[in-house]
Amino acid sequence: NENCKANEKEREWIRPDKPSKCTWKLGKPLSASPHYHVSRSESPKILPNILEKIGNTPLVRINKIGKHFGLKCELCEYCCR
Repeated sequence: NENCKANEKEREWIRPDKPSKCTWKLGKPLSASPHYHVSRSESPKILPNILEKIGNTPLVRINKIGKHFGLKCELCEYCCR
């Protein structure tokens, strides 16, 4: 399976005492970099549910508790690291 082969390549361990294969050097412009750079977009302050932000520290709306108990307020939880 090609996906398995790609995953094996990603998990290949590189010894830290080996010289770097990177061709970019400090002082060169980013346009000369062989690496790609993606800037992050601003995420909303309150998310509709926890699945929108798995792996980060979001402020999320707790939908089911308020509906279940008929609450007339907005429940949010800060998920701290």
